[in-house]
Amino acid sequence: MGPVGFGVIGARSYVATRAVIPAIQASRSARLVAVGCRGGPVPAGLEPVDAGSYAAVLAHPDVEAVYIPLPNGLHREWSERAAAAGKHVLCEKPLSTTASDAEAMFQAARSAGVLLAEAWMTPFQLRWRRALAIASSGELGAIRHLRAEFTFTIAPDRAGNYRWDPAQGGGALVDVGVYCLGPAIELWGPEPIEVSASAIVGPAGVDTTTAAWCAWGNGGTMSMLVSFELPERQLLEIAGTAGRLLVEDRAHTGGAGATAIELVRQGGRRDTLHLPDDDPYERMVTAFAAAVRGASVWPRAAADVLGSLRLLDRIRSSAA
Repeated sequence: MGPVGFGVIGARSYVATRAVIPAIQASRSARLVAVGCRGGPVPAGLEPVDAGSYAAVLAHPDVEAVYIPLPNGLHREWSERAAAAGKHVLCEKPLSTTASDAEAMFQAARSAGVLLAEAWMTPFQLRWRRALAIASSGELGAIRHLRAEFTFTIAPDRAGNYRWDPAQGGGALVDVGVYCLGPAIELWGPEPIEVSASAIVGPAGVDTTTAAWCAWGNGGTMSMLVSFELPERQLLEIAGTAGRLLVEDRAHTGGAGATAIELVRQGGRRDTLHLPDDDPYERMVTAFAAAVRGASVWPRAAADVLGSLRLLDRIRSSAA
């Protein structure tokens, strides 16, 4: 049936211009048809593409699917509007700020007969998949603890950054929590038997740093740290009774050259695996297009997204 025609609502966002629009343009399964921008020109290099208002993107006859990288607080509104217009939706993570909002979004998509998917690209990384496969295989023995960190700094005085706005679903936990929870949920599911958390809330009213600890009934535990005020760091460590796995170089976002997995065996022997460079954004776009065409099933079901958001809700409640 040919490549899926994509529209982008919020085409000047960082993740759109730096990652997802190039992925759409690179994928043989997708083509960029229209973009919507507010308050400024169309990003450089997109001038031949139809540009207009968000509503114009939804009304475009050649747009079959819409990518939404808007602030978190606008995800529900524009996902539901896109579904009502008969467009499939790839919405930036987090799909919504609460599990209840996400449930309503999935219901709107089902009623409209369209696909709604969360644009969390990390599970499409070759390195991430290999790390989780190693942990699941028994090579590290029984997994006892998983540690994940995603911290970076945002200047508090940067006007207009939605991450500081409570009304737009700001805060470190909502913004990057899914990266840290994802590996533990992949291994043990989204319902730990214990959750404990602590948060620092800044003057803007959102959490600037959140730390959490979770325990599952099988003996597995997880600690996570997310922050907008600590030095930049991405970490994934999985510790088992027979060894330990460590990913430090852009553990969650990946990128060119971020290919290494370090393995430490009992007795101290160390091995380093290097996976090929890959573009998880292009893999994500291609998988979404295949699901739209009915050639395959989107790999992350609604239940997976809702489970992750419910766990975020539990961590938020514990920190409060």
